[in-house]
Amino acid sequence: MAITTTSEQVKSPPRAAMSAGIDPRLKVAAYLALASAILWLFLLFRWLTFSVIAWKPLGAELALATWPPLWPYVIYGGLLLADLGVGIGLLRGGRGVHRVGMATAVVTILGALLYFILLREFWGTAVVLAITGFKLLLLARHTGWSLAYPAAFWLGLFFVMPMIIVFIVSLGERARLGTVIYPPLSLDNLGIYFNDYIRFFSKVGGDYIYLRIFWRSVRIAVFNTIICLVVGYPFAYWIARQPIRYRSMLVFLVMIPFWTNFLVRTYAWMLILRDSGLINNFWTITLHEQAVLLADQSALFTWLAQATSRKLPLLFNQPAVMVGLFYGYLPFMILPLYSNLEQLDWSLLEAAADLGANARQRFLRILLPLSLPGIVAGSIIVFIPSLGAYVTPDLMGGAKVALLGNLLQQQFMTVRDWPFGSAIGFIMMAIMLAATLVYFRTLAKNQQLV
Repeated sequence: MAITTTSEQVKSPPRAAMSAGIDPRLKVAAYLALASAILWLFLLFRWLTFSVIAWKPLGAELALATWPPLWPYVIYGGLLLADLGVGIGLLRGGRGVHRVGMATAVVTILGALLYFILLREFWGTAVVLAITGFKLLLLARHTGWSLAYPAAFWLGLFFVMPMIIVFIVSLGERARLGTVIYPPLSLDNLGIYFNDYIRFFSKVGGDYIYLRIFWRSVRIAVFNTIICLVVGYPFAYWIARQPIRYRSMLVFLVMIPFWTNFLVRTYAWMLILRDSGLINNFWTITLHEQAVLLADQSALFTWLAQATSRKLPLLFNQPAVMVGLFYGYLPFMILPLYSNLEQLDWSLLEAAADLGANARQRFLRILLPLSLPGIVAGSIIVFIPSLGAYVTPDLMGGAKVALLGNLLQQQFMTVRDWPFGSAIGFIMMAIMLAATLVYFRTLAKNQQLV
């Protein structure tokens, strides 16, 4: 018996097969609803067993204790039943359940925001908003937003919100006891809100103290970026030109310093550079003793004996800070450069050589323009942390080399002038934002040329 199939049957599967199964987004939303139901059940269980089990009360529970006795049962029980019904309904493929779930999610979000406004309880509000917001996007079937939501929520909660808070603090003034106060809001007082920004660019005791620290920080950051580029570019080029079987090992060697804590590595440099460290011990003991023994034979050894009688000032100065920054951030320059150089078409250099271009012309006209994205990326990655460095200047520079990071720490932890410290932080962020914009514009121009 022959079986015949029409072209329409081959091209289009049966309608029942198309409708079989649950939308993966709704399935994940169902699991989130059930997880929320378990959370509400646990909180209801805690509330019921407070007289039996010595629970440590949460902020929400302390607030609910001041409300009428029936309200906790209504809130926890209502949310439990709503999420449980939505979760089971979605898993069973009920019609219109996702709309009920969306309405429940919106009500929960509004309730969480109202709860935060009234009680200022952060962690409970953050957990509820994280779960409910993700569930709402899944129920609305926004695939792109659903995939981006976890990272976006994290950045919004722990980056954007703190930045907004810091900006608001920067508009205030330091009170006598170190608290933050704000002048009355009016058109006449608008300039007062930015006094700390003006203070940063003004004279203090007849000198621009803060601008001097600012320019010192920028100068050291730029110098460190240039040194890392000069040293890192040839090294990254050399790695990229090695056989493939050796590249992974060389990149691995570059990344080995990341296996050790940055603070520990800084202390290691301090042990090397201090007065009783490796270099000074060799200089003032080993080399000095040999120079003293040979001082009668030559004036050079006599001078060397006098020079080695004093310890070298290797620590707690600006060169020591530069050494520490160079050591700490050199891998951040090498890795982007290597990633860019590895993808280059080296036959372009060979073709340029066949056409008569010398080494300098091949570098300036071919290699440098093509590797510009890696140069700019590495420079930004090195410049930004160098500008805001705190550990290296504090440990290796001592109190003699104050940079913006040290100034920030002093304003927040010592002087307790939070508004001025916040203003300094925003000025630093503006500089870093400008550097980042330069990177993206340079990258865009290079892509247009390519």
